[in-house]
Amino acid sequence: MRKFTTSLLLIISLPFRLLKKSKIDNFAGGLIFGAIFSLVVNIVTVQIQELITKQHILEALENEIVNNTLIANTVIEKNTKLIADKLSYNPFTSLQYYSNNLWTQSSEPLQYISQLDQDTQIAITSYYTLSIPAHNRMNDSVEKFVYPHLQYCNSIDMEKGLAEKTECDLWNNILLDTEKSTAVAVSTKGFKLLETFHPTKDRLNNWFLRLLMGDKSTRILSGQ
Repeated sequence: MRKFTTSLLLIISLPFRLLKKSKIDNFAGGLIFGAIFSLVVNIVTVQIQELITKQHILEALENEIVNNTLIANTVIEKNTKLIADKLSYNPFTSLQYYSNNLWTQSSEPLQYISQLDQDTQIAITSYYTLSIPAHNRMNDSVEKFVYPHLQYCNSIDMEKGLAEKTECDLWNNILLDTEKSTAVAVSTKGFKLLETFHPTKDRLNNWFLRLLMGDKSTRILSGQ
């Protein structure tokens, strides 16, 4: 941000420095000054818009990571209780999958995280290209493997003798344990990443970004 501000000041002062060094009459100087000043304004506008776009993208990534982490924490709490209470299989539930839509639907995130420090770049890239896809694949694989064993695990079919409760509970626990394990991994990875990647907090701590984009945010993203 300091580099951006310095560059901005240099660009704004350019017309004045050029005119000061030149030896031309006032009329021609005015025309040249107007042209240069217009060019400078356009350059500054483009740079500011680029800065705002970058900040929006980074905060959107942060928000997606936070949402995944919160969802994972909910899954951990829910499945821990279900396993402890030894509740029967619920055929109307499905495993939780985690979002990486921002990463897969646009090249902009990659463009802007490449401007961050190397460790943060690696952490975000690993999160989106390795961790989230791997955990989603794990849930998908287990779901496809376990569900055939659970298709008759409802009260009506068990009364007909089509399934045994003990066996149903076993497969149900495998399903819940797997979903909980992937949730723990997603939560752990998310928390660790958010320790160093916090663009919303960075905006709130930067007067220029606050001036451009305001100071609104959710409490969890503000770092409070």
